[in-house]
Amino acid sequence: MSITILNEIDKAEALVNGLRKNLQELAPLNVTAAGVDKLEAAYKELKKKDAEVEAIRRQLTVKVRENNELLASLKAQMLDYRKAVKGHYDQPQWIRFGVQDKR
Repeated sequence: MSITILNEIDKAEALVNGLRKNLQELAPLNVTAAGVDKLEAAYKELKKKDAEVEAIRRQLTVKVRENNELLASLKAQMLDYRKAVKGHYDQPQWIRFGVQDKR
C-alpha cells in the first residue's frame, strides 16, 4: 500500500470515528449518520481496491522478471548464431542468413 493512500485511509478512519462520537453536536452542520456511513464505506472500498492493486503489482513484477530473463536468453542465442555466421562468411553474405549487422 502506498504511503499516500495509507495516510488518507488513516485520516478518513479517524474522521469517521470522531464524527460518529459527535453526531449529536454536528447535526446542525448537516453531518448525518448516513453521510458518515458513506465516508466509511468509501475508505473501506479504497483499502480493498488498494490491496488488489498491490497483488497485481506483485504479479506484474514476477512477469516482468520472467520476460526480461526470456529476452536475455533470446539475445544470447541470437548472438551465438550471428557470431557463427560472421566468423565464417564475408559481410556481404551475412544478410543472406538473416544477420542484419553492418559490422
